Amino acid sequence: MPREVIGAHGGGGSVWSAASPTPQGISQLPMPQTMQNTELLRIYVKLISQFKASLDGNPDASNPYIKYYVPYSVQSPLLVHVAIYTGAGFLSQMGHIDTTVAMSHKGHAIALLNEHLQSNSSTSDEGIAGVVQLIVNEWYWGDPNDLRAHLRGLREMIRIRGGFRTLGLHGLLSKLAITSDVAIALSFEISPFLRGGKEFEFHENTQTAPLRLALNTPLVSSLASFASCDEALHIHSATASILDDMRFLIAAALALPKNASTKELQKVHSTSAWIYERISMLPRLAPATRRPSSVTSPIPSSTASLIIESSSRDTPEVGEEQREPRGSHKRPRRGKSQGSPPQQHRGLLTPTQALAENKDHRYGLEQSPPPPGEETPDFVYQAVLLGALMYSRAIMTRQPFSQVVGTDSFVQLWTTMWRVPLATWRSLLGVFNWLVLPLVPSGKSTHHDLYVRSMMNASLLQMSMDNWEIACGAMDAALRLQHWLGAEGHGSDSASSPSDSGAGNGRRESSSEGEGDVKES
Repeated sequence: MPREVIGAHGGGGSVWSAASPTPQGISQLPMPQTMQNTELLRIYVKLISQFKASLDGNPDASNPYIKYYVPYSVQSPLLVHVAIYTGAGFLSQMGHIDTTVAMSHKGHAIALLNEHLQSNSSTSDEGIAGVVQLIVNEWYWGDPNDLRAHLRGLREMIRIRGGFRTLGLHGLLSKLAITSDVAIALSFEISPFLRGGKEFEFHENTQTAPLRLALNTPLVSSLASFASCDEALHIHSATASILDDMRFLIAAALALPKNASTKELQKVHSTSAWIYERISMLPRLAPATRRPSSVTSPIPSSTASLIIESSSRDTPEVGEEQREPRGSHKRPRRGKSQGSPPQQHRGLLTPTQALAENKDHRYGLEQSPPPPGEETPDFVYQAVLLGALMYSRAIMTRQPFSQVVGTDSFVQLWTTMWRVPLATWRSLLGVFNWLVLPLVPSGKSTHHDLYVRSMMNASLLQMSMDNWEIACGAMDAALRLQHWLGAEGHGSDSASSPSDSGAGNGRRESSSEGEGDVKES
């Protein structure tokens, strides 16, 4: 979490406001009444939990995490100390308290957890919630070996309890466990752990929630096209076009049969190469000065069929991630065929240019207005364009994101995303989650890694609270895509994850156990 955010949310004033989901009076909480405990718990309740519940840190009062989980956690003798440790670990990572303080609180939380696990209520909601939060903490700043042991322990606890369907908090505890498990798996490009039998199926018990446009994601092919809702989402039609291209490309890769033929693989390669080339030639700052009056499909169905079936189309060189700038910002007119590249274009910023032009990378700061006569930057468009290049290049070369996304590309996309207000990303939650996917396994050599992981975890949880079916579809597609990208080096052409998941029925299930190694790469 950036220090600017700490200053905005962690200032002075009463520890518990009238709207706080905690008991009125610190003395009522089941913890030692010390100033340090109070401050650390305040950080957890007033800052960490707010961003866990909502991308911009301003959740609605009806948000399930705020309504159910936070009050439950601060009134539990075990979970309140896990919350205090979470606050301490966070402040330690930010450099606000010494590491030894965080380790002391960690030791106390683990001791309480061990006592709980030896009791008759070892697999209660309280115990499982404590293990889930400790796993997330270990993922953020702990030891990967400890993380693997915790995940296996959690899996056994849920199995003994009777499965996800027996967990409480109105289904929220199951969603916390599942989204955390999937986020961790995506960051290490492995299979999830919480799989293997009917006890790991999860059905949403409530009536299917209405679709919120904010959840629209290129990872789920059945949702409305971005071209049909670009105005409602407040994105440019060119941005919508790129997102629809990505949905088409991802769906094509995931539709491949288990033992795809060379011809079938070549179709996907040709399509990804064509899309990569087309996107590479789009303007780098903004799509157009004026918004088109009509919206056309990025790849009409007839054109898409032609691309897939054609084996004679030239493909771009695989080794280039970005084109060198040339020409002007001029963009091909809407309505004309996009099958041939425009005569003039300016390519994307190279990472070095991006860092030079964006000297101040502090989170949340707006870029200075451009000089008169220059285009106003569209940072959502820029981020989507950069992300699309990562996806199309990964699919074109069939390599995992961790191999395709270098440090410079990672920093360029991440800093571009941070020039968009979090409130805007909240209204584009599905797109934000899609953009974080190629970054989360690729940032281990950067100081942004911790925050990228937390954003993947939070965005998955928030999607799951809004609409489980869409969240489940996005998680399954992300896992399947990662598996397919990495399968080339393992002698497999399968586009499926190691275990099938019934996302279409709003559930998550598997027939095999997630035994991937958790290790830093």
